Amino acid sequence: MNSIKLCMIATLGLAVTMIVKQWKSDFLPLIRIGMTVLFATAILTSLSPLIGQLSHLCQGEATQYVETLLKSLGIAVLTQICSGICRDAGESAIAEGVELTGKIELLLLALPLISQILSAASDLLSLGG
Repeated sequence: MNSIKLCMIATLGLAVTMIVKQWKSDFLPLIRIGMTVLFATAILTSLSPLIGQLSHLCQGEATQYVETLLKSLGIAVLTQICSGICRDAGESAIAEGVELTGKIELLLLALPLISQILSAASDLLSLGG
């Protein structure tokens, strides 16, 4: 499923949740579980091409870059989930702290790559001049 379809399904699920909340809130957990299963299925089906591409990338010399990419993706997703939970609990200050910590961690993770890029650019500039 593409993002547009998933957003439309999420909006429909939100509308159904709001309508059901007014009538019979006992069914809300069932709707939420159904939506979660739907999104989990969509995520898992879209992961197979991604895993194929990543395994292809890992065969060359790009393993360090793929490893950094996966770590940064994990940090970003984990930070977003955690900050969302904090915001839902009404603790926006904690959520901001979690997001700031995640951003700093991403920057620290990217520093070796930035250093390599700057080094390569310096080498290229010294060859040309």
